[in-house]
Amino acid sequence: MEFSVSVGESDFYDLRKAESYYVDKTDIIYELIQNTKNKVTLFTRPRRFGKTLMMSMLSNFFSIKKDSRDIFEGLKITEYKEFCEKWMNQYPVLFISFKDVEAENFNDAYEMLQIRVADACKEYADLLENEILDKDDREIFLRLKSKKSSKNSNSVYF
Repeated sequence: MEFSVSVGESDFYDLRKAESYYVDKTDIIYELIQNTKNKVTLFTRPRRFGKTLMMSMLSNFFSIKKDSRDIFEGLKITEYKEFCEKWMNQYPVLFISFKDVEAENFNDAYEMLQIRVADACKEYADLLENEILDKDDREIFLRLKSKKSSKNSNSVYF
C-alpha cells in the first residue's frame, strides 16, 4: 500500500479514501465525550491548523446519514469498541464550514453565508416531513433554505 501526502485537504472522508498520511487525532472524539462535561466545545487555532479537518472527522464519526466504519478502521478510536457502537453514526449532524466565506464587504460575505446555510438546509430538507417540527421552526427553516433571510438584528434567523 502506497500512501501520499495530502496538503490542504480538509475533508476527512476524502483524506482517508485517498490513503493519504494522517496523524491520528481520533482519540479526541473519545476524550470530548467521556472526559468533559461541556455542552459546547470551541476549537480555536491559527489558520491552516486543521480545524475544518477536525470538524469533518467529528461529522463523519457521529452522522447518522453515514456509515463510517471503513474510514475509521485502524485508527485509535476503534479501540473503544463499546463507545463506537454507542456513538458512531448515531446522531444527526449539521456541519457547516465557513472557511471559504470571505469577501471585500459585509453584503458579499453575508450572501456567501446565506448560501452556506441554504445548502445545509437543503441537505436536511427531509426534516420538513417530520410532524414534530414546530410551525414557526418550519417557517424559519424554509426561509433559510430559500435564502430569504433578514439582516434585522431582532430576527431569530439570518
